[in-house]
Amino acid sequence: MLIEHRAVINSGPLVGLSLAGRLDLLPALFAEFWIPELVYNEVAVAGIGRPGANALSDSRWAVHVRPSPEPDPLLVAELDPGEAAVITLARSLSPCLAVIDEKRGRKIARHVYDLPVKGTAGLFVEAHRRGLLDEVRPVLLDLRRAGYYLSDTVINAACTACEKGV
Repeated sequence: MLIEHRAVINSGPLVGLSLAGRLDLLPALFAEFWIPELVYNEVAVAGIGRPGANALSDSRWAVHVRPSPEPDPLLVAELDPGEAAVITLARSLSPCLAVIDEKRGRKIARHVYDLPVKGTAGLFVEAHRRGLLDEVRPVLLDLRRAGYYLSDTVINAACTACEKGV
């Protein structure tokens, strides 16, 4: 199975997709995807009233929630618990994509654990490539206006990737 067909999703991308009203992209982009139990609880339980909580409380997402193995001590020392759970679960399900927005988490996943990574913007680029999303820039700008942090660099890189088909 191709790496792009399997993914483990962190809280940031879940919230971003929820704010954009596009959680539906997860089953459209991935044959299999999982939300670590810790991440699900962070967004849907502890985050009640915040973006993502209501959408994820829908029972159709429960089948994608999975416990994560005990994380490597390096991950616990260097990253927040959600990122550590995503990387640990993705490693146990390898080959698998780790969907993480935080720069440090992405760097550790890629360079220390040799995992492929994407962030929220990367998911929208992939959705555009597959014809699931007409334009990426307006979605990313709307997310930023809603309070989701996206730098100009990330937005411009995503738009360039769409233009070039990269």
